[in-house]
Amino acid sequence: MKQTAKTPKKPAVKPEQSVKIAATAATSPPQNDTKAAETTPKRLAPPAWFWSLLALGMVLYAGSAALAISHKVPGIERHIFHAINGWRGGHLMTQLAKQLSNAVWGMVGLCGLLLLVPKFRLRAWQYAVAAGGAYTAVFVTEHIINRARPELLFPHEAIIRATQGGPGYPSGHMATLTALGLTLWLFVRWPWRVFIVLLLAAEAWARIFLGVHTPLDIAGGVGIGLTAVAVLHLAPIKWRHFFKLA
Repeated sequence: MKQTAKTPKKPAVKPEQSVKIAATAATSPPQNDTKAAETTPKRLAPPAWFWSLLALGMVLYAGSAALAISHKVPGIERHIFHAINGWRGGHLMTQLAKQLSNAVWGMVGLCGLLLLVPKFRLRAWQYAVAAGGAYTAVFVTEHIINRARPELLFPHEAIIRATQGGPGYPSGHMATLTALGLTLWLFVRWPWRVFIVLLLAAEAWARIFLGVHTPLDIAGGVGIGLTAVAVLHLAPIKWRHFFKLA
């Protein structure tokens, strides 16, 4: 007699197990879809903090530019300028102000060195883009408005302790330092954030004390720095990934 091969019986599936299997199959995404989701960047909603930063920066920039383009000196600006610039601090105070004034270029140089270190290159690139964007906006704005510096705005009143050519509004030092400081702000804790605020205040004081900028120039520079950082963080996520900003 011929023996026929027996077909192994499949184990019986209980009703509860069949329900679980069907539920798992329904909820598990296909493998290709999972890979596509991993490679597609998610659109993260920007924090409200950046929208507030953008609003504040635009108000400072637009308001100060509207006053600066008239080439007149508001009374409150004149009062603040003379209160700071007229302070008799002596030679030592002047040297301190010059060092504080040039601190921004020390930070720019440090940023350039960090670009050479692979471990810090990406973060240094973010600093460089923020500072470069702010300084570009300063360059364009100063040639449009073309406001004079204190030595011409206050020819017989200003104490000139340092000289610098070109238009006065807005302050490139303040714009660059504000952009660098705010970009760094996102990666440090409160003790360092207090230091950033104090450094910005010291830079503003030094520029007016030396007689190279007026309070309106400082406000315009800060406004540009705030706006530059906010725009970089509110840009579409694909752009930020393309330019290595996220």
